[in-house]
Amino acid sequence: MSRISNSLDEVRQLQPVHQMRIPVEFLDENGHVNVQYYLYIVERGLGRVFEQVGLGAAYAAADVHGNFALEQHIRYLAEILAGDLVSVHIRLLELTAKRGYFIGFLVNDTREELAATVEVVMMNVNMRRRRGAPFPDAAFKELEALLQRHQALSWTAPVCGVMRA
Repeated sequence: MSRISNSLDEVRQLQPVHQMRIPVEFLDENGHVNVQYYLYIVERGLGRVFEQVGLGAAYAAADVHGNFALEQHIRYLAEILAGDLVSVHIRLLELTAKRGYFIGFLVNDTREELAATVEVVMMNVNMRRRRGAPFPDAAFKELEALLQRHQALSWTAPVCGVMRA
């Protein structure tokens, strides 16, 4: 696996969608943030993006649709400690009528370093049938606009190379 060469300045071209200070409860027996919380923190950021495009909790409560994660890939790059301030920056990489491929960047703002990347393929799902379904038109248009903005960035996202929307 190659090293990630993206700078924090590049990652920070993406607006932070979630920020938090790490509580002691997130630590494991080694004194750093347990692996499960890296995913948890990035998922909070992805949830904010879903809210912004109309696919969040209100969408799930008012419709027969929701969002399922199909695949995830996490790269742990630097440990995070209690008290550190972290932020999440999300980039949409690919979009189909039913699926989106995102990468989340977990930045340790206290230590000024990229702590992890989390790639996620998610799918819009008809909850009655438990099968994939097209995104609603308005949300799909928002996602298309987000994809266009992210494709205009001058830097390449450090993806694992095996995931697709």
